[in-house]
Amino acid sequence: MEIVALPTRTSGIGWLAGLMMLACGCASHDSPSAPSVWQPLDAVPLHAPVPKDNAAAQVRFLAGESASPPPSLRPRNTAVEPTDFVDMTRQQVIETALRDSRVIRDLGGRVLDSPSAVTTRYDFALQQTDPFYGPQAALAEFDTVLNSSLTAANNDRVFNNAVLGGGAQELLQDTLSMQSGLSRRLPGGGVVSLDRRIDYDNNNRSANLFPSVWETQMEVGIRQPLLRGAGRQYNAIAGPNAQPGFQFSNGIVIARMNSQISLLDFERALQDFVSDVEDAYWTLQLAYREYEGKRVARDAAYQTWQAVKAKADEGLAGGEADKVSQAQAKYLMYRYQTLETLNGTRRQTGVLDAERRLRFLIGMPTTDGVLIRPVDRGSPAPLVYDWEAMLAEAMGARVDLRRQAIRIQQEEARLLAAKNFLLPQLDVIGRYRLRGFGDDLTGDGPRFASAYDDFFSLDHQEWEFGVEMQMAAGRRQARAAVQSAKLKIQRERAVWDTQQRLVTHELSEAVARVEVLQAGIQLTRQRMQAAEQRLQATRAQYDIGQSTVHLVLDAQEDFIEAQQRFIEASTDYAIAIKNVSLASGCLLRDRGVRLAETAYCVDIHTR
Repeated sequence: MEIVALPTRTSGIGWLAGLMMLACGCASHDSPSAPSVWQPLDAVPLHAPVPKDNAAAQVRFLAGESASPPPSLRPRNTAVEPTDFVDMTRQQVIETALRDSRVIRDLGGRVLDSPSAVTTRYDFALQQTDPFYGPQAALAEFDTVLNSSLTAANNDRVFNNAVLGGGAQELLQDTLSMQSGLSRRLPGGGVVSLDRRIDYDNNNRSANLFPSVWETQMEVGIRQPLLRGAGRQYNAIAGPNAQPGFQFSNGIVIARMNSQISLLDFERALQDFVSDVEDAYWTLQLAYREYEGKRVARDAAYQTWQAVKAKADEGLAGGEADKVSQAQAKYLMYRYQTLETLNGTRRQTGVLDAERRLRFLIGMPTTDGVLIRPVDRGSPAPLVYDWEAMLAEAMGARVDLRRQAIRIQQEEARLLAAKNFLLPQLDVIGRYRLRGFGDDLTGDGPRFASAYDDFFSLDHQEWEFGVEMQMAAGRRQARAAVQSAKLKIQRERAVWDTQQRLVTHELSEAVARVEVLQAGIQLTRQRMQAAEQRLQATRAQYDIGQSTVHLVLDAQEDFIEAQQRFIEASTDYAIAIKNVSLASGCLLRDRGVRLAETAYCVDIHTR
C-alpha cells in the first residue's frame, strides 16, 4: 500500500505587530517524522498462565518474542512552552494516517470496547474467503468431485439350507471391490457422473461357472431438473441446494453482492476516518492559533502593566494604584488563559490535547519530542457550487446509496429464485452402463476368459431412462417465500427513497453552511480590522496622556476577541468545505485516495 502529501507559512514579533500577526500563522520548518509501525502477533497461546503474585493481571503474548507497545516518550511537561515542532500539511497528515490503516481508528475507544465491530482492511478479504457464504464457497458447489474406494472381505458362513447358500452348506468366500468415479454439477442445475467398478469373487458355490470370477462395469449418469432448480440464472442466484426462506446465501450472485457490500462498508469507514483526521487537523490548527493569540495578548498585557508601573514609579498621571492592579490582573488573566489554551480544560480543547488526538488517529507515537504543527490555512476565497451538478453527483457517488442499490438488486434476485420454488420438482434421469465378465481380469481366450475382453466386446450394454416428480400440495412455503421477497423489495426501495431525501438534505445543509461562513469571514475580518484601528488609536492617545489604561486594556481585549472570532470562522469554513465533499460522496476522490482490491486485503493509494 502506498500514499502522498501538501505545504507551509510564518510568524512575527512585537506586542502590537504580534497581535496582528496571528491571522497569518506560525513559522515552519522540518518535515514530518516517520509514523510508528506495529506488527501483529503470529500467535497468542490460549493457555498462557496469569501470574498470581501480581496485583495487575499480566497477559503474556508469545510470538517468538514478547510483544512491545509502539515507541513513545514520557508525556510532555505541560508547564513548559513547546519549542520543537514538525510542520505537516493536511495531505501529509492524511497520507501518514493511511500508511498504517490496517485498523480504522476512532477516538471513541471502540477498538477496546468492541474489537469485533472495528473496521479493518481485512474485512473484504474475510468476506471473500468465507468458507460458507463467500464467492469461492458458492463456486465450490460446481467443482468436479472425485471418489474412489477399495475394499476386500472374507466370508465364512454356514447355511441350514444349502439352497440358500447357493449350493454350499458352508460358504467360503473372498471378495475384492474397486470403485472410482467423477461427478460434477452443471451450471444449469444438472448432475453428470462417470463411475467405474471392478469386482472379484472367489467362493465354493457348486453352481458357479468359474470358482473365481471378475466383473467390470462403467456407468454414465445424468439428472437434469426441468422445472424447479433448472436454469443457469436460478443456480447462479440461489445455488444448487437452496431452500426457500434461507436468503440463498450460497448462490454465487448473492455471494458476490455481499462482497461488494463489504467493500462499500470499508469505503464508508475509510471516508469517515479521513473526515475525522481532517477535523482533527483543523481542530489542532485552531488550538494553535488560539494559543498564539493568548500568548500575544499575554505579552501585550505584560508590556501595558510594565508601562503603568513605570508611570507609578515616576509619580505620573495614569500610574495610580488601582490602574496598576487592573493592568496586573489583566496580565495574569491572559497568562492563565495561555496555560489553558496550551493544555486544555474540560470545556476547551488545548494544543496538547488536540495534538495527541491527531497523533492517535494518524498512527504516530503519543509523544516523540516534537509537536505536530499544521501549516495549511484553508483558503477564505468564496466558493460557488453548481447545485444541480453536485446533487446528481451525490446520487451516484454516495456510498450509502450505492450500498442500498446493491441491497435492492439482491432482493430482486432473491425474488426470482423464490418464484422457482412455485414449480414442481420434475427431473429427467438417464443412465448407460457397460459390463464385462470373465474368469480372469485380463488376458486372451474364449468368451468369458477375460473380464476386460468381454467388456470391450460391448455385448452387455444397459440403459435406464425416466422422470421423477415431486410437488407439495398448496405450496404454502413457496408462496410465503415469494410474498416475503416482494415485501423486502418494497422495504429496501422505501429505505432508498428516504436515503436519497436525506442525502439531498445533508448536501443542502453543507452548502448553506459554507455560504453562511463566507459571510461570517467577511464580517469578522472587518470587525478585526476595526478593532485593530481602535487599539492603535487608543494606544497612541495613552502614550501622550490623553487616554486611560482602562481604555487601552479594553481595546486590547476587544481586538483579541475579534481576532479569535475571525480564526474560528476561518477554521469552520475549512471544515464546512470538507463537509460538502463528504456530503457529496467525493471526499476520498478529492483527497486523492483510491482503493485497490487484492487477494487478502484492500490496498489504499493516494496520488
